[in-house]
Amino acid sequence: MKVAFIIRKDCPRCARIVERILNILPPDVETIFEDEVGKHLKVQTTNVGSIAADIIITIGGDGTVLLASQKAKGPILGINMGALGFLSEIELGSVEASIYKLIRGDYTIVEVMRLAVYVNGEMRGKCINETVIHSKMISKVRSFKVYVDGNFVDKTRADGVIIATPMGSTSYSMSAGGPIILPSAEAMALAFIAPVTLRIRPMVVSSNSTAQIVMGGTNEESLIILDGQQEIEIKSGDRVEIRKCVEPAKFITMRRNFFTKFREKLLKDVVN
Repeated sequence: MKVAFIIRKDCPRCARIVERILNILPPDVETIFEDEVGKHLKVQTTNVGSIAADIIITIGGDGTVLLASQKAKGPILGINMGALGFLSEIELGSVEASIYKLIRGDYTIVEVMRLAVYVNGEMRGKCINETVIHSKMISKVRSFKVYVDGNFVDKTRADGVIIATPMGSTSYSMSAGGPIILPSAEAMALAFIAPVTLRIRPMVVSSNSTAQIVMGGTNEESLIILDGQQEIEIKSGDRVEIRKCVEPAKFITMRRNFFTKFREKLLKDVVN
């Protein structure tokens, strides 16, 4: 079995968690370490984009999980060292117990919907949380024409548009007023960031659909941001298409269902 470690940038505490896990793993487990680990431990490392493993253990916040999902190949088990850690399965107090479960095979691999993003017909990237199309300049609205499966929906001026997966519906999209979508629902949420008018509202479309955003205006520069990790520059007249990716992301889960995690991470202190 191959186990890879990816940690948050400039995080010696994360490296110490790696050491704790190495003391537990059986000697026949092959280990792979991303470059950031090598800044703190004397191990041979590899670039995150070259990692392919049976299990990828991320140690950090949600950003570390998103980085691993974009760059590396393999099911992800997240250990939370961040403020929220909605995408992480393990909290610091249960690291050892969870790793023993991992060794025993007491876990489940779940598939998570990803989005594939095209610009003018060219594939440009994938994401598991959301695609954000946003003005390149702060406080500058942009013009958007919205289509679903080639059918014109509306046009608006706003700071941006968010297209989210069910997993991403509890993140930026929710903050922008978008709906929460359960993981069992194969759908995408479209939400708008600070629209100029109230006419256009958040919407949910089938995961089998293609959402199309045509950039309006004249000489308006914008960015596509994938999971907060990758930026793509676009301009007026460009057509952005977002559809369900054929290849899902994979996560390792051990105990919590969506509703438990939602209460623990987002609602806080809610009891039955």
